[in-house]
Amino acid sequence: MSIPRLPRITDYVHHWAERRPSREALVGEGTRWTYERLRDEVDRCATALLAAGVRHGDRVALLGHPAPESFAVFLAAASIGAIWVGLNPKYTLAELSHVVGHSGPAVLFGMLGPGDPAQASILDALRPLAPARVVTLGTEVPGLSVSYEAFARTGEAVPRELLTSARAQVRPLDPAAMIYTSGSTGRPKGALVPHGGLAFCGTVQAGRWYGDAPRKLCDLPLNHIGGLGDISTSVLTAGGTVVYMRRFDPAGALRMVENERLTHLYCIPTQLLAMVGTPEWRERDLSSLEHILWGGAAAPLSLLRTLSRTGAGLATSYSLTESTGSVTYTDPGDPLETLAWSVGRVDPNYEVVLRRPGGGVAAPGESGELLVRGDFITRGYFRDPAATRAAIDEAGWLHTGDLAVEEPGGHIRLVGRLKEMFKSGGYNVYPREIEAALEAHPAVALAAVVGVPDERWGEVGHAFVVPRGPLTEGELRDHARARLANYKVPKVFRLEGELPKLAVGKIDKVELRRRAASGAV
Repeated sequence: MSIPRLPRITDYVHHWAERRPSREALVGEGTRWTYERLRDEVDRCATALLAAGVRHGDRVALLGHPAPESFAVFLAAASIGAIWVGLNPKYTLAELSHVVGHSGPAVLFGMLGPGDPAQASILDALRPLAPARVVTLGTEVPGLSVSYEAFARTGEAVPRELLTSARAQVRPLDPAAMIYTSGSTGRPKGALVPHGGLAFCGTVQAGRWYGDAPRKLCDLPLNHIGGLGDISTSVLTAGGTVVYMRRFDPAGALRMVENERLTHLYCIPTQLLAMVGTPEWRERDLSSLEHILWGGAAAPLSLLRTLSRTGAGLATSYSLTESTGSVTYTDPGDPLETLAWSVGRVDPNYEVVLRRPGGGVAAPGESGELLVRGDFITRGYFRDPAATRAAIDEAGWLHTGDLAVEEPGGHIRLVGRLKEMFKSGGYNVYPREIEAALEAHPAVALAAVVGVPDERWGEVGHAFVVPRGPLTEGELRDHARARLANYKVPKVFRLEGELPKLAVGKIDKVELRRRAASGAV
């Protein structure tokens, strides 16, 4: 069955409920919803939101784990023109307070579950920051919240015509969600992700990776574009099944592949590294996997060799929150050596250029900032016009901040971030190039490099390395010297058991720079 390009991401709920009513749409802990059930739950929640006074442009925030109920609230809110705001349970109270205070939600959902002892205290602390009605999954808290079931019943009195009218006013360029950036370079900003962008990018991804009935694991938080867009909404456009795990568990994820006969895994490389290190990697039946996909960072060649033994196709792509979806993709025939450094070629559905620092398009082999343009990109940053103007120029180009090179054959190689690049002895140094060289060592599982001020050279690199076997700093230095110019070889090598990570699972380079500058181990 072909996948239509519908104007709004929420249109796919009714589309597939009419055509595949009995197919599983969402699976969670003790929950299996068909597309017919998903449609009914979304309609019920949407009418309850209308009964609560939520209107077009209002924000609806949700603190919850990846679960069918959480995704249904997103679809319900977005379907009536509200802007959904995901709150990651891993956030500190200070981080949650910033997002809630900045977004000002009209309704605040607590979907951690009735057994979570922290939910009531967190919601109690957040409520004064916004004039929000608080709704909880499970038992209601007197004076604080109403249970979700009680809240959903309030929509029964809402005329169907009001729901139809509210949905008719939603346009493709309207924001469906507000996704806050990780904050690695400052206070998190709320990127407004459009309906049409999620729908368009989802259908492109489905055409690249999915068959007729994809079954994909989601253990990434839904406040992140990976969990919401690359997994949940992209599978929705294809009429497939999303299987949710509340928290990432490497052994549990592999058991889920076997038990649910999953066809697709989409992970951050650090998650895949954790999976292949478990006994389940060798013991579980992974034959149902059609694709193992990764994003957010490059995957070491040693990891790719291990993944390839499953027989599943391996692929990656390039995206960021502000681009909504992936704009480059690797191809099925790409060798492992290419997959280790490439994010693929530009998909013909997208307009992408590499821009020189001084202007003009970078020539093949020359580095330039990766720019993206189209109606699918973010509508800007919520209540931050200055940041919006800095990210999207007058010609409509989204400045990603990523430096890239087009290699022979059209493959795109990311060489670093504009803000991560450092100068050593007058030379530009790109951390990703050094990390890739270090990860080529068979005893290196993961590497991260940051620039640190130096009196002699201006800046020098400090490398933080997670070994997979016996390894010394001297061996690493010799390995780097054999592959890199002398100014690129890190001055300091540190062997670590693990690296600090942001809530979305990416390596926290701000913390690494702090450790490097302070000499902390």
